[in-house]
Amino acid sequence: MRSVRYFAGLSSLCLLLAACQPVEGDSLLTDKQNDSSTHTLDKTPKSEELTVQLFSPTINMKNTDTKAEITGECYVSTYPSHRLIVMNGSTQMSLVDTNPATAANANYATCKNGRFNFSLNIASLASGVYSLRIIMQAFDADGNAVMNEARAAPTFTLTK
Repeated sequence: MRSVRYFAGLSSLCLLLAACQPVEGDSLLTDKQNDSSTHTLDKTPKSEELTVQLFSPTINMKNTDTKAEITGECYVSTYPSHRLIVMNGSTQMSLVDTNPATAANANYATCKNGRFNFSLNIASLASGVYSLRIIMQAFDADGNAVMNEARAAPTFTLTK
């Protein structure tokens, strides 16, 4: 029994030492400042990568509530700037309590570390059921707006 434990311990030590040996050939990872490998990353922004996902597609509020908290996950590809807005039909809704990265008094929210969180001002909404839409607008280097209607413009239901 003792020899089995000795053999198992020796085998584990050998595996550990083998795992610490340098890798031969080209690696995708490097700590060299001037990497001469042929591995390159495409950092071109892609509209098909824009995504917005709500944590809850149905929000139930009381008639006396003035704010509704909206949260979810998002990805903005490599676009230099973006914004999230909420539409009630063709009317843009007022957002409050957006994250600190958003400009003061801006009526939009932004993604931060793959997430978004803001409060929607629902004080002016009468009692009823509303179909609202969050829309992500990304902006390319020239300031042109880019959207992905399929993956970055989810609809949610708000009941007040």
